[in-house]
Amino acid sequence: MLLSEGIALVLDRVGLDSGNTTFKNRARQYLNITAIEIANLLRWWWLNRTTTFRTTKTFTLSGISGTFSAGETVTGRVSGKTAVVDSFDATNSLLYVYSESGTFTAEEVIDGGSSSALGQYESSANTRVYTPVDGYVSAWWSFMDETNENPIGIVGPDEYDLLDEDFSVTGNVYKAFISGVDATTGYPKVALYYTPSDTNTIIRVRYQIGISSWLEAQDGNTFLKLGIPQIGESALVYGATKLFLQEKGDESGAQREAAELARAVSLMQKQNLMQQGNRRYGPDQETSFLVRTDNSLVVESG
Repeated sequence: MLLSEGIALVLDRVGLDSGNTTFKNRARQYLNITAIEIANLLRWWWLNRTTTFRTTKTFTLSGISGTFSAGETVTGRVSGKTAVVDSFDATNSLLYVYSESGTFTAEEVIDGGSSSALGQYESSANTRVYTPVDGYVSAWWSFMDETNENPIGIVGPDEYDLLDEDFSVTGNVYKAFISGVDATTGYPKVALYYTPSDTNTIIRVRYQIGISSWLEAQDGNTFLKLGIPQIGESALVYGATKLFLQEKGDESGAQREAAELARAVSLMQKQNLMQQGNRRYGPDQETSFLVRTDNSLVVESG
């Protein structure tokens, strides 16, 4: 189902003109609110994602002309050293590179091999903080150093600061700290420990996406592309209709839609368990039982 089709369904159920822009905008907002609330009810399998990023060096530049391109090779005019561009932060004049062939010379000009961009190299440092996901994240599951086959533990701020108070230690990564959000994008940042001493080390990340705000330009997208699977489409319609009816003061109609919403979410929860297969789930609190997702009897854990 497209977002536009969901909007039309909501307005039809409420009895409002599906061609009215104001009503359409409000329906989109209510669908989005319902999606965000449902997404935070459980650890839904359909929100799980996996990505990778590589460790880099951060080049500070000045006198930049043009835009450096990811994947191109940059070359120092004096040193002749090269490196591959991972990303370019034009706002802060920072170039993130990997696979460098050696040490660049201070104040030499570096040239982009394919972009024809150039800039004066001032200094470099091992990159400690990364933005591995270009989007919102609701939960982090795991980090893994794929290159060195080492798991990376997730720690809190107190432990992270005690590990290396001045962030001067470099080496292979074995701890990660979710350190906040990027001030420009709003996407989450991850600080690593040790500060990586080598570039082009591949870090794998497993995480759960957060549902973003839906805009009119996305009306042609499917709910699946927006992060919601087919099993959740009816729940969004019922939830948005409920909010609309509450706004209109129709409490009996809102209660009817709330009951449908609860039924649809229950179906989603059952499907979520089946998707995970025949697994044992440990209890969240002290208890003498284990819970299985198959047809076996519940048995004492010992």
